[in-house]
Amino acid sequence: MDYKKLKEFSITPEQAMLCDAMVETNGKLRAAAKLLGKSHSTLHDTRKRLIERAARAGYAPDHDMTKTTPTGYHVRGISTLYDEAGNLKIQWVKTSVDAAQQEENIKDYIKGLCQEITPIKPTEFEKNKAVTPDLLTAIFIGDAHIGMYAYGKETKHSDFDSDIATEQLRTAIDYLVDKAESTETALLVDVGDYMHANGQSNTTYKGTPLDVDTRHDAVMKKAAMCMRYMIDRMLQKFPKVVVVIAKGNHNTDSAGAIRLAIEFYYSREYRVNVLDTHGFYHYIEYGQWLLGIHHGDKQKPESLAGSMARDMSAAWGRTTSRMWCVGHFHKEQVKTLPGVKYKVFAALPPPDSWHASQGYLGDGEMEMLTFRKSGGLYSSHVYSIPQPMHDPDVTI
Repeated sequence: MDYKKLKEFSITPEQAMLCDAMVETNGKLRAAAKLLGKSHSTLHDTRKRLIERAARAGYAPDHDMTKTTPTGYHVRGISTLYDEAGNLKIQWVKTSVDAAQQEENIKDYIKGLCQEITPIKPTEFEKNKAVTPDLLTAIFIGDAHIGMYAYGKETKHSDFDSDIATEQLRTAIDYLVDKAESTETALLVDVGDYMHANGQSNTTYKGTPLDVDTRHDAVMKKAAMCMRYMIDRMLQKFPKVVVVIAKGNHNTDSAGAIRLAIEFYYSREYRVNVLDTHGFYHYIEYGQWLLGIHHGDKQKPESLAGSMARDMSAAWGRTTSRMWCVGHFHKEQVKTLPGVKYKVFAALPPPDSWHASQGYLGDGEMEMLTFRKSGGLYSSHVYSIPQPMHDPDVTI
């Protein structure tokens, strides 16, 4: 093994030091462990992980793999043709996007964003402002898909890009906050797919290619700044704001990046609570209400009803009004299931090329619900954007 070459694939100081020690001891692991003052088993595990990482990138000389992949990709498969003497003749290397590398890129983005932003100083809510008791305001961000690109002449709907997406969200939050009751606490709920792409490969979490309007880092920053605007706007009206950022099927990893950046920015602001749930399901209990928040892509409505009863059995028994709040489908839907309502929140974005070709359209809406602590809904407000009118291709 060429440990000088292997060092190129190291991502931690420990892996780099291991390679240097192996070069100095002519590849003897026990001697390297003694040189570094580490146990043999620890270095063995470190070397194993590094060799596996190098192999994913196409470097495994013991198996005739020496053609490495570009940064951000890993080897998906290799086909090798040998001649009669057993010598390598031709080799085909198949690659695909490396999810682990995407995650590292997202972590680097978070670090960079946090270095640029100083956590906000806590602010006091005006004491003379009255609040309406026993009500909870909740503003729901349907699938925002910040970063998506759509061309209206192609889709027969609206143009769309990151700037349009964030401007629509700012306008919507201004309208809804103005209409809201001054409740003690308000929820800002992102039901998932706040961002269109999951990483720099411009694909969904599962690797589906997407139409995007600019570089992913730029989209991440615009998305984070827009989220800050919405939270700050709500802090002008409500003494406390609880933020829920759900993972969607498009932005499973980048949702976590946005959550961490927002959590860092408001780390000194006691009036903001960014929920740190790490899974795909979130629950909030308020008086007689039990709210479940999920993107809507993992389970069917009837299955979600059972999941709430199972996961929150004690809270289920304490409450009389229950609702699953989901996105994913872009159009409002409401179903009444045994013990719980299932509500799909509409989305502001128009369809992109693929969705338009399949006939899928959104409602162009963003909704705010106000819940009574004693159970039941107090009010609902909807912000709607104008829908486009296209001329026929030809009028005869």
